[in-house]
Amino acid sequence: MMISTILSFLILSPLITLGLLILKGLPSFTAGHNLQLVLWVYQVTWVPALMSGILLSFVLAAIRPWMNFFTRPYDFGRCFSLGAISGALAEAFCTWTYRALSHRPFSSFWIAGAMISGALAGAGITAVLLRRKT
Repeated sequence: MMISTILSFLILSPLITLGLLILKGLPSFTAGHNLQLVLWVYQVTWVPALMSGILLSFVLAAIRPWMNFFTRPYDFGRCFSLGAISGALAEAFCTWTYRALSHRPFSSFWIAGAMISGALAGAGITAVLLRRKT
């Protein structure tokens, strides 16, 4: 479960971040530089996504043994909510920590985007992983 959560976060979180940037509206200078844009998004998000996947794995591993109401009977809503909350918090914390330690520019925009992508990625991953284990 741990490896699949980490890998899922490494894939989903940067892709969701890219999607959020596209929805927000990309500046005109990015036109024609799609590959560079994707590489840039992965460059600035892969470390927080890796750390978030590890944190979410620990949360799921800790909760699973003593919280049977997530899996028996399987409750999609609870699993989805658990993943959304823990994913958002993990991604926001890891993004803030990474940006502080690496002395990269910091803004509330990064934390908001991290929380949204963490919530979406965590919700989907948690719902799928806890369902598979029943």
